[in-house]
Amino acid sequence: MEKVLDVLNQVSSENGYSTFYHEKTREIWISGYKENRKLDIFIKLLKDGSYKFIYETPDERKVALFLNEDNLIDRLNKIFKREVAESK
Repeated sequence: MEKVLDVLNQVSSENGYSTFYHEKTREIWISGYKENRKLDIFIKLLKDGSYKFIYETPDERKVALFLNEDNLIDRLNKIFKREVAESK
């Protein structure tokens, strides 16, 4: 979860997004604007070690389940068009 939080903190600082992390429930929320559109991301670490991921804009909502942290980080890098090498 720490790697995911590090990547999201970098993305948030670069783009001016608001980030909230609740350690007890293992949830992360990101909110801001990407290309002049409202963007919300919700990530929760589940008890089995997988990650629930919700990406929401006013026009769409995408829900995904990632079985490990590396796959989630790769997807986050694709969403924010970051070089994969930056997070590793």
